[in-house]
Amino acid sequence: MYDATGGLNRRSALKGGLGLVTAALVAACSDPVASDAGETGELVIGASLELTGTGSALGKLQEQALKVGVDELNAIGIPYGEGRLYIRTVVKDNGGNPATAMQNIKDLIENDRVSAVVGGVTVETARAMIPVAEESKVPLLCLNSGDEISVPLPQRRFVYQLGPNPSDTASVMARDLRRQDLTTVAVLASGDGHGDAGVHALPRALTATGRTLVDSVRLPKSGRAFDAAAQRIIDAEPDAVIVWAQAPISAAATAALRNAGYTGKIFLDPGAGADETLNGPNGAALEGAYIVHSTVLAGAPTMATTPSGRAARAFIFRYIQEYGAFSGFAPYAADALSLVATAARRAVSTDPQRLRGRLEGGPIEGVCGAYSFQPISHGGLEPDALTLFVARRGAWVRLS
Repeated sequence: MYDATGGLNRRSALKGGLGLVTAALVAACSDPVASDAGETGELVIGASLELTGTGSALGKLQEQALKVGVDELNAIGIPYGEGRLYIRTVVKDNGGNPATAMQNIKDLIENDRVSAVVGGVTVETARAMIPVAEESKVPLLCLNSGDEISVPLPQRRFVYQLGPNPSDTASVMARDLRRQDLTTVAVLASGDGHGDAGVHALPRALTATGRTLVDSVRLPKSGRAFDAAAQRIIDAEPDAVIVWAQAPISAAATAALRNAGYTGKIFLDPGAGADETLNGPNGAALEGAYIVHSTVLAGAPTMATTPSGRAARAFIFRYIQEYGAFSGFAPYAADALSLVATAARRAVSTDPQRLRGRLEGGPIEGVCGAYSFQPISHGGLEPDALTLFVARRGAWVRLS
């Protein structure tokens, strides 16, 4: 059932019992509601994604995840009082451009009358959409791990972040650096909002575990010519390097370090969790590198046999059936659908303001892990979903 690298392939997925997917995804929406309404209707969810331009390596994955999630939820519909609710998505390409992302969300809210918006793979596009979501009072579920996406709360009442909190990722890295007795650390971060988050979160985590930050270098925003930055890292002679950047920049930066002669340990943040990180042109340079990610990264074989684990396994099978390969970053958009569907189920309503309140109605299990939005916290995947993987022979292998 597995290919030579230990991953699932398209043919094996077709035999994988895909009927479980519908029940698994809808299970997230099955908590009791105090209503006997019998309405059946449509839940319209908008998406502004980086399908081209900056962030497209991850934005395309989110579009695919939306398609899989919608098909499965709509196979039987979302329990809605005594009736059923069916999802329709309206997807727009923001091209990685903040101005386009802002116009997209305006159009989705004003013209398409969406009940919620999913988007912002990059920090820059998410930040551009936040003021519109707040002013319009429509929930915005962001897919990145940037700083100040969901805070300060008084100005982020309708904004929810699905990506892991940078501080949680930094803590996992720092603990493993201590475990491996790697004392000196250098940081190589992208020159964007995603890189900012790592640069801000890592010093505190490293200090808390007794590690020494010897240098912090930013990659050029052009996304090219990383040789000078890599050489500066090597000159600092660190025991380990943390590359904090989204795909494909993360793989290119790792390759630059290896090409410059660095032979030490390299750690990556969850932004590197795209399929092309290992399978792209720089994949060979990743051998032996570590990544912090949710447990879903390694695919179905590592998932638990709990209901949420079975849901993740089912999603992965379906995703592979449709697209031939699975990427660990993909499920965030599907989780966003489940979160909004659960809120609609709880509220027996598609009104954006009522959905906002019900998003905070208790923990919701997704494919990536659990989300526990509260009136005092709108940020991030729960930290216990994060674990460490190492790249071996073209696959991510979970470490115990």
